[in-house]
Amino acid sequence: MPYFERSGVRLFYADYPPASSARPPLNLLLVHGMWGAAEGWIYQIPALRSRYRTVAIDLRGHGRSGSPPTGYDVGDHAEDLAALIRHAGLAPVVVLAHSMGCSAATVLAACHPDLVHALVVIDPDYAGDPGDREWMARLADDLEGPDADQVAQELFSDRFHTPATPGHLRTWHLLEVLSRPAWLRAQTFRHSAFGPGSLRFRPQAEPVLRRRRQPVLAFHRHAARAQVERMCLSHDYSQVVLRPQAGHFIHQELAGDVNDSLMRWLSALPR
Repeated sequence: MPYFERSGVRLFYADYPPASSARPPLNLLLVHGMWGAAEGWIYQIPALRSRYRTVAIDLRGHGRSGSPPTGYDVGDHAEDLAALIRHAGLAPVVVLAHSMGCSAATVLAACHPDLVHALVVIDPDYAGDPGDREWMARLADDLEGPDADQVAQELFSDRFHTPATPGHLRTWHLLEVLSRPAWLRAQTFRHSAFGPGSLRFRPQAEPVLRRRRQPVLAFHRHAARAQVERMCLSHDYSQVVLRPQAGHFIHQELAGDVNDSLMRWLSALPR
């Protein structure tokens, strides 16, 4: 599996050629969320690569990629994605993203529209309630404290999982949290929530969301965020799918449902 470098950071990506050629071809770039890695897409990759070239990246500080001491703003991740798209010859690419990856993909689409053909976003972290700033600031502090491992795991258990989340996914996610060093978890969270390029809260997110001119397929579990998404869409082919029964990892909990919707949407995507 290949690596490339940007600004001295070594970044990993997995590159899967299509099993059969779609006409005209589509290239897909899969972007995981905070504290995740490329393997978070294991339920999607087999279906996607059956028709399309499919590339999955480990963002800086995650998985097999390098972990620089700084550079974890949403804009840094977006520029890493732009560099990979150019390096691997993916443009114009369909970006499929989850959680924090959705913010990076949105900034990428707004700032580099020539590189992005369409977006698929799954439970995005952007456009949240500004009233959450206070507890998120406390959480950012706690992630830098002595109980950081417990705090990070409780975040997943309390906010990302539901009673219906399968046990094997709960176990996987909580182990994955511990595979990231505490300093990295803390820095990634603080930048995603409060960094200069953050889209975490609605007032900062909406102007950037409205700059996207590409088709967007959005999977949401919260009706309020789904409504913000609808208000910010500009392309007629865009679609919002609401799945309130799922946890944060909609693409893993409802893999068959997500894959069916995704493959139908991609097959008719305007080229």
